[in-house]
Amino acid sequence: MNLKPRNFDEVIENVLVEKGVCTSDTLNKYSKKEKFYYFNQFLIGATNRRKHPKDEHAFSLYSYERRKHIPRASRFDDMIKDIPLIKKSCNYRADNWPNGYRVTSSGYDIFSACCRAVPSRCGLYNEGKPYNPPRNGIRSQLKNSNKCNVEAKVPKEIPLNEFSLRRYLKRLQQSGNHRNMISQIEYLLTLAKASKSGLLPITYVQSNGGRLYAEGAVNLQNCKREIRKTALAGMFDVDIENCHYNLLEQMCARIGIKTPRISHYVRNKKQVRKEVATTLQCTEEQAKVVLIALIYGANLGPRGVLKKLDIDTSDEALKDTWISKLTEEIINVRRYVIEDYTARTRGYCKIKNDAGMIVKTITENGESVKKSKLLAHLLHGAESLILQYMISFLGDNVVLLQHDGVTCPNPVDTDELSDYIAEKTGYRVQFDIEQLKPDFYVDATDRFQQQDLEDIFEIFKYEMAA
Repeated sequence: MNLKPRNFDEVIENVLVEKGVCTSDTLNKYSKKEKFYYFNQFLIGATNRRKHPKDEHAFSLYSYERRKHIPRASRFDDMIKDIPLIKKSCNYRADNWPNGYRVTSSGYDIFSACCRAVPSRCGLYNEGKPYNPPRNGIRSQLKNSNKCNVEAKVPKEIPLNEFSLRRYLKRLQQSGNHRNMISQIEYLLTLAKASKSGLLPITYVQSNGGRLYAEGAVNLQNCKREIRKTALAGMFDVDIENCHYNLLEQMCARIGIKTPRISHYVRNKKQVRKEVATTLQCTEEQAKVVLIALIYGANLGPRGVLKKLDIDTSDEALKDTWISKLTEEIINVRRYVIEDYTARTRGYCKIKNDAGMIVKTITENGESVKKSKLLAHLLHGAESLILQYMISFLGDNVVLLQHDGVTCPNPVDTDELSDYIAEKTGYRVQFDIEQLKPDFYVDATDRFQQQDLEDIFEIFKYEMAA
């Protein structure tokens, strides 16, 4: 999905000419198809989506994708010189990462000007056609074009707290930093301004693993946590407590596999994070990121999660520590869980998760799929199953879907919800509930954001252990 205000690409061209960045003749050198792709990459970069694994301020740009729109790399390089909205920040490295690009300083100024230039109630377009959301808010097809069997109905528009968002935007602009956060807020407000209802549109599509992802370059599911808290101030986040470790523990218990360290973390979340932070000499937020990355297959080696987070801890300091033993336990137990689900799946070299989603365990080259990816598939399936029953239980008291929870306009009886989930899914989980309150004075550059945790599977996929 590529949701934009009507004629947004034309708005970009007009602003480029008005600001003297380039001339109409320069823009006319390139076809509509080429500019459509280039401006889409600009939007992705400005709103800090598709983060690059080597440069957190850059976005990934894949050559195979670029060739569909601009076949020659030299042509794309010329376009960057003529229309300087983005610049390359890191080069492609085989089997590690694609090219990385950053939005230029003037590019961010252009983006802000474009958002201001969009007319109110002008309408929204998706891939060049009028935006037509599904009735139940969820696409009828999966990302791989198979049929989606999720029957739940969720909101397809969200009311924004525009007063709080604009106050937060002003604070960020005064700081002289946070360009990506500024762009995210500006674009969310622009989409709401352009929609006929004045509300923020949102549509979900189910992934091949079962997760429900909100479509578009930026939305309230994938934006910065501070932005979401501000946009939905007064509402309530209801999240599965310590979601994936909790689910993995129960998957193991079901087949008689003991998980002493995983179980310890599930029952002593705050204490463990403090201890891990002390071991790694990092913040508790960083410790939380490390722990989640480990269950997705990241490792503590020299090219693993610690390097990604700039945590300088030697191999000797990690030897025989609790977190190193946790890493070993995850690697050891996941094969039993994978074997259990594989044995219960009909067909050869396939594995079905709790959401009913099936993937192959062998690649087209005849190689085994990494166990870390198969475990992620199983965890996402259990998470999706629980989320679907949460939607059923909460009914109209849902405004936004997240991966391990929802946002509700009204408070929720979490004990009653836990009992309902246990009855319907067999998983006994607890829920954290938090009323969203904007913090206009938090320094976002010094904190790891919640949405970054949701992206860990993608961010660390290059370091995943086999």
